[in-house]
Amino acid sequence: MAIPVRPNNETYKGFNFFDHISSQQSSQSFGMVREIVVKKNDYIYTPSSDHTYMYEIVEGAVKLGSYTEDGEEFIFDVLFKTDFFGDLKYLNNQFFEYSKALIDTRLRVYNRDFFKKMVILNPEVSEWFISYLVKRWCSAEKKLKKLHEKKAKEKLTFLNSYFDIKVSDAEGFEFALIDLLTQKDLGDLIGITRQTVANSTRTKAL
Repeated sequence: MAIPVRPNNETYKGFNFFDHISSQQSSQSFGMVREIVVKKNDYIYTPSSDHTYMYEIVEGAVKLGSYTEDGEEFIFDVLFKTDFFGDLKYLNNQFFEYSKALIDTRLRVYNRDFFKKMVILNPEVSEWFISYLVKRWCSAEKKLKKLHEKKAKEKLTFLNSYFDIKVSDAEGFEFALIDLLTQKDLGDLIGITRQTVANSTRTKAL
Protein backbone atom coordinates (compact mmCIF):
# COMPACT_ATOMS: atom_id res chain seq x y z
CA MET A 1 0.00 0.00 0.00
CA ALA A 2 1.41 3.41 -0.98
CA ILE A 3 2.12 5.76 1.89
CA PRO A 4 0.39 9.13 1.31
CA VAL A 5 2.64 12.17 0.95
CA ARG A 6 0.47 14.15 3.35
CA PRO A 7 -1.01 12.78 6.60
CA ASN A 8 -4.46 11.31 5.98
CA ASN A 9 -5.75 12.11 9.47
CA GLU A 10 -8.91 14.04 8.64
CA THR A 11 -10.64 13.68 12.02
CA TYR A 12 -9.97 17.28 12.98
CA LYS A 13 -11.72 18.57 9.84
CA GLY A 14 -15.09 17.45 11.15
CA PHE A 15 -14.95 20.09 13.87
CA ASN A 16 -14.82 23.86 13.41
CA PHE A 17 -13.51 25.72 16.44
CA PHE A 18 -14.88 29.11 15.42
CA ASP A 19 -18.34 27.71 14.65
CA HIS A 20 -18.30 25.90 17.99
CA ILE A 21 -17.54 28.97 20.11
CA SER A 22 -19.98 31.04 18.04
CA SER A 23 -22.79 28.55 18.66
CA GLN A 24 -22.13 28.65 22.41
CA GLN A 25 -23.06 32.35 22.47
CA SER A 26 -21.11 32.55 25.71
CA SER A 27 -20.34 35.90 27.28
CA GLN A 28 -16.79 34.68 27.88
CA SER A 29 -16.19 34.38 24.12
CA PHE A 30 -17.28 37.96 23.43
CA GLY A 31 -14.33 40.01 22.22
CA MET A 32 -11.97 37.03 22.27
CA VAL A 33 -11.67 36.69 18.49
CA ARG A 34 -11.35 39.11 15.58
CA GLU A 35 -10.39 38.94 11.90
CA ILE A 36 -7.52 40.73 10.21
CA VAL A 37 -5.94 40.72 6.74
CA VAL A 38 -2.16 40.61 6.47
CA LYS A 39 -0.66 41.73 3.19
CA LYS A 40 1.73 39.58 1.16
CA ASN A 41 5.26 39.49 2.64
CA ASP A 42 4.19 41.31 5.82
CA TYR A 43 5.09 39.82 9.19
CA ILE A 44 2.29 38.62 11.43
CA TYR A 45 4.67 38.51 14.38
CA THR A 46 8.39 38.39 15.10
CA PRO A 47 10.24 37.13 18.19
CA SER A 48 9.99 40.61 19.74
CA SER A 49 6.17 40.73 19.36
CA ASP A 50 3.74 40.50 22.24
CA HIS A 51 2.81 36.83 21.89
CA THR A 52 -0.66 36.75 23.43
CA TYR A 53 -2.63 35.36 20.49
CA MET A 54 -3.36 32.21 18.53
CA TYR A 55 -4.02 32.51 14.80
CA GLU A 56 -6.25 30.59 12.40
CA ILE A 57 -5.80 30.89 8.63
CA VAL A 58 -9.18 31.58 7.02
CA GLU A 59 -7.74 32.14 3.54
CA GLY A 60 -4.14 32.44 2.43
CA ALA A 61 -0.79 30.91 3.32
CA VAL A 62 1.85 31.60 5.97
CA LYS A 63 5.44 30.58 6.44
CA LEU A 64 6.94 30.07 9.90
CA GLY A 65 10.62 30.50 10.57
CA SER A 66 13.40 31.64 12.84
CA TYR A 67 16.96 32.98 12.60
CA THR A 68 20.46 31.55 12.40
CA GLU A 69 23.21 32.71 14.77
CA ASP A 70 24.22 35.16 12.04
CA GLY A 71 20.73 36.64 11.98
CA GLU A 72 19.69 35.11 8.64
CA GLU A 73 16.07 34.05 8.28
CA PHE A 74 15.15 30.44 7.56
CA ILE A 75 11.76 28.74 7.41
CA PHE A 76 10.67 25.44 8.90
CA ASP A 77 6.97 25.20 8.06
CA VAL A 78 4.32 26.42 5.63
CA LEU A 79 0.66 26.60 6.69
CA PHE A 80 -2.59 27.34 4.90
CA LYS A 81 -6.38 27.34 5.30
CA THR A 82 -7.69 25.86 8.61
CA ASP A 83 -4.19 25.75 10.15
CA PHE A 84 -3.49 27.29 13.56
CA PHE A 85 -0.24 28.79 14.82
CA GLY A 86 1.14 30.98 17.59
CA ASP A 87 2.74 30.70 21.02
CA LEU A 88 0.81 28.58 23.53
CA LYS A 89 3.28 29.66 26.22
CA TYR A 90 4.58 26.23 27.19
CA LEU A 91 8.24 26.82 26.25
CA ASN A 92 9.44 28.97 29.18
CA ASN A 93 10.07 32.00 26.96
CA GLN A 94 12.06 29.97 24.40
CA PHE A 95 9.59 30.81 21.60
CA PHE A 96 11.75 32.46 18.93
CA GLU A 97 9.69 32.40 15.76
CA TYR A 98 8.48 34.71 13.05
CA SER A 99 5.48 34.31 10.76
CA LYS A 100 5.04 35.95 7.37
CA ALA A 101 2.17 36.01 4.87
CA LEU A 102 3.01 34.39 1.51
CA ILE A 103 -0.03 36.05 -0.09
CA ASP A 104 -2.71 38.42 1.22
CA THR A 105 -3.97 36.31 4.11
CA ARG A 106 -7.12 36.52 6.20
CA LEU A 107 -6.63 35.41 9.81
CA ARG A 108 -8.78 34.88 12.87
CA VAL A 109 -6.95 36.14 15.93
CA TYR A 110 -7.86 34.47 19.24
CA ASN A 111 -6.97 35.60 22.71
CA ARG A 112 -4.43 32.95 23.74
CA ASP A 113 -5.69 32.47 27.30
CA PHE A 114 -9.25 32.05 26.04
CA PHE A 115 -8.13 29.57 23.39
CA LYS A 116 -6.19 27.48 25.92
CA LYS A 117 -9.09 27.53 28.37
CA MET A 118 -11.46 26.20 25.71
CA VAL A 119 -9.02 23.39 24.80
CA ILE A 120 -8.50 22.39 28.43
CA LEU A 121 -12.10 22.56 29.66
CA ASN A 122 -14.15 21.47 26.64
CA PRO A 123 -13.87 17.75 25.71
CA GLU A 124 -14.99 18.31 22.11
CA VAL A 125 -12.41 21.03 21.61
CA SER A 126 -9.73 18.91 23.31
CA GLU A 127 -10.38 15.96 21.00
CA TRP A 128 -10.27 18.18 17.93
CA PHE A 129 -7.10 20.00 18.96
CA ILE A 130 -5.24 16.79 19.86
CA SER A 131 -6.18 15.36 16.45
CA TYR A 132 -4.96 18.54 14.78
CA LEU A 133 -1.65 18.50 16.65
CA VAL A 134 -1.10 14.85 15.71
CA LYS A 135 -1.61 15.81 12.07
CA ARG A 136 0.96 18.61 12.38
CA TRP A 137 3.38 16.29 14.18
CA CYS A 138 3.02 13.68 11.43
CA SER A 139 3.62 16.33 8.76
CA ALA A 140 6.81 17.43 10.51
CA GLU A 141 7.94 13.81 10.81
CA LYS A 142 7.46 13.21 7.08
CA LYS A 143 9.51 16.29 6.21
CA LEU A 144 12.19 15.34 8.75
CA LYS A 145 12.49 11.90 7.17
CA LYS A 146 13.28 13.55 3.84
CA LEU A 147 16.24 15.36 5.40
CA HIS A 148 17.97 11.97 5.44
CA GLU A 149 17.40 11.15 1.78
CA LYS A 150 20.69 11.01 -0.12
CA LYS A 151 19.69 12.88 -3.26
CA ALA A 152 18.47 16.46 -3.46
CA LYS A 153 16.21 15.53 -6.38
CA GLU A 154 14.32 13.03 -4.18
CA LYS A 155 13.83 15.70 -1.53
CA LEU A 156 12.54 18.21 -4.06
CA THR A 157 10.19 15.64 -5.61
CA PHE A 158 8.70 15.11 -2.17
CA LEU A 159 8.20 18.86 -1.58
CA ASN A 160 6.62 19.31 -5.01
CA SER A 161 4.13 16.57 -4.16
CA TYR A 162 3.58 17.82 -0.60
CA PHE A 163 2.82 21.41 -1.63
CA ASP A 164 0.99 20.57 -4.86
CA ILE A 165 -2.24 22.21 -3.69
CA LYS A 166 -4.20 25.35 -4.51
CA VAL A 167 -4.62 28.18 -2.00
CA SER A 168 -6.74 31.31 -2.24
CA ASP A 169 -5.80 34.73 -0.94
CA ALA A 170 -8.02 37.12 1.04
CA GLU A 171 -9.55 38.43 -2.21
CA GLY A 172 -10.29 34.96 -3.61
CA PHE A 173 -7.48 34.77 -6.17
CA GLU A 174 -6.06 31.24 -6.49
CA PHE A 175 -2.39 30.23 -6.41
CA ALA A 176 -0.36 27.02 -6.53
CA LEU A 177 1.27 26.82 -3.10
CA ILE A 178 4.52 25.35 -4.45
CA ASP A 179 4.93 28.41 -6.73
CA LEU A 180 4.82 30.75 -3.73
CA LEU A 181 7.96 29.23 -2.21
CA THR A 182 11.38 30.54 -3.18
CA GLN A 183 14.38 28.31 -3.86
CA LYS A 184 15.73 29.32 -0.45
CA ASP A 185 12.41 28.35 1.20
CA LEU A 186 12.57 24.93 -0.43
CA GLY A 187 16.18 24.50 0.60
CA ASP A 188 15.41 25.47 4.21
CA LEU A 189 12.63 22.89 4.43
CA ILE A 190 14.81 19.96 3.36
CA GLY A 191 18.26 21.01 4.51
CA ILE A 192 19.98 21.91 1.24
CA THR A 193 21.32 25.17 -0.17
CA ARG A 194 19.53 27.47 -2.57
CA GLN A 195 22.20 26.70 -5.17
CA THR A 196 21.57 22.96 -4.84
CA VAL A 197 17.87 23.58 -5.40
CA ALA A 198 18.67 25.66 -8.48
CA ASN A 199 21.02 23.03 -9.86
CA SER A 200 18.53 20.20 -9.23
CA THR A 201 15.74 22.16 -10.86
CA ARG A 202 17.94 22.93 -13.86
CA THR A 203 18.89 19.26 -14.21
CA LYS A 204 15.25 18.22 -14.07
CA ALA A 205 14.35 20.75 -16.77
CA LEU A 206 17.08 19.41 -19.04
